Formats: sequence, C-alpha cells, structure tokens
Amino acid sequence: MAGQNYAVGVDGAGSGWIGVRRKDDGLEWHWFENAEHVIRKNPRAGVIAVDIPIGLAESDARPSDRLAREFVGGLRASSVFSAPIRSVLGAATRREASDAQERVDGRGLAAQAFALFPKIRQWDHLVRTDENVRAKVREIHPEVSFAAMRGGKGCGVVEPKRTPEGQRIRSELLASRFGRATVDDLLRDVPKKLAAPDDVLDALAALWSAERILAGAAQTLPSPVAIDSVGLIMAIWY
Repeated sequence: MAGQNYAVGVDGAGSGWIGVRRKDDGLEWHWFENAEHVIRKNPRAGVIAVDIPIGLAESDARPSDRLAREFVGGLRASSVFSAPIRSVLGAATRREASDAQERVDGRGLAAQAFALFPKIRQWDHLVRTDENVRAKVREIHPEVSFAAMRGGKGCGVVEPKRTPEGQRIRSELLASRFGRATVDDLLRDVPKKLAAPDDVLDALAALWSAERILAGAAQTLPSPVAIDSVGLIMAIWY
C-alpha cells in the first residue's frame, strides 16, 4: 500500500476514472465510479493529479489552455481543447451551452468539451466545497506531461494516443521513468473493459506529474498560476 502523503494520477475511463499510485513493489490501480469515490478511497494522498479542467474562466479561453497548446506544439496541439466558461456549466444541452458561451465571448463550444460537463461538474463541486480536496487536487494534461518528458515546449508526441505507434512512444517515455516491466504489468493488469490502454498510459502520465508536484519540482501553465472567480487555481501542472 502507498504510505502517507502519496501521489495519485487520475484519468477518465469510460463512465468513471482510473487512478494509479505507487506501492512497495510497483504500481497499483483502481477504477472509480466518480470524483467523490477517488477522494474517499485516497484519504492520505498528498496530491491527486487529474486530467480535467479545474478553475474556469468567466469569459474567453483560459490562459492555461492556450499555453498548453503552445507547449505541446505541432499536430498534437489540438488535443488540448478549451474549457467551458463557468456560467454555462449547468447547461442541459450542447446547443444551450454553445449559444450561451457565444453570447458571452463569441466562441461556440466543442462537442468534446460538452461531453465532459458531468465530469467537470463532479470535480468542480468537490474542490469548491471542501478545503482539503482543494488543497490536494491539481489539473494536468497528459499531452503536456508527455511533452515535458520528451524535452519541454514543442516536444509533444505527434502520433495519436490510440494508435499502436502512439501508445508505443508514450509507453517508452513512461518506462524510462517507472521501469519497463512496471509499465507492462500495469497495462496487462487493467481490464480493457474498465480502461483502454491509452487511458492507463494517461493516468500514469498524471502520476508522473503528481509526483513532481508532491516533490515541489513541478511547473505550471501559466506561471504564476491564475485564480478564477471562485478562488480556484486555474493552471495545468507538469
């Protein structure tokens, strides 16, 4: 089991989440139904790094999203979508959300962003209402983490993450940090019906960033971090 003040990397997987953390002889993983389940099952975690927008702008795109696209660079920059503005988070349909956002700042809303509304609301509620959760939860983006592993700004992995080559490259980057056997064991152990291989690799990339945050070695986009209208950190960590 993980000790006191450990790190957890979390990525969306189907209707829920997959979380990865270290154990004495490697890694352990868990599938969680929702964000509250992640928090409840990790009471001693010092950092929980999750691939979800945390901290939302009132208008216009978040600086963190723009900077993340620049950091990833090239063809993979489009993998970083712009988070919704806070006022549309309660919309019931994409058309309603897109129209409302367009009235505020002239931008529509991508289908990918709207599809994440239920999961964004889960984490937004927790970090807004619980100080302990707010102190430990940090937003990451796996493609930013992979770019950082490869050398930094502009070094994003070009190959799509769901292709065999894309998974091979990302797996090798993680193997250089966690060990080849450790990564292979994790990919083998997680049932594909719970989490696809790319979700598993993304969760492990989140763990890499979470451990950097816990060690005080992480960087942020932007730096210094921005704060949204309700007091949440609005930054992507890596």
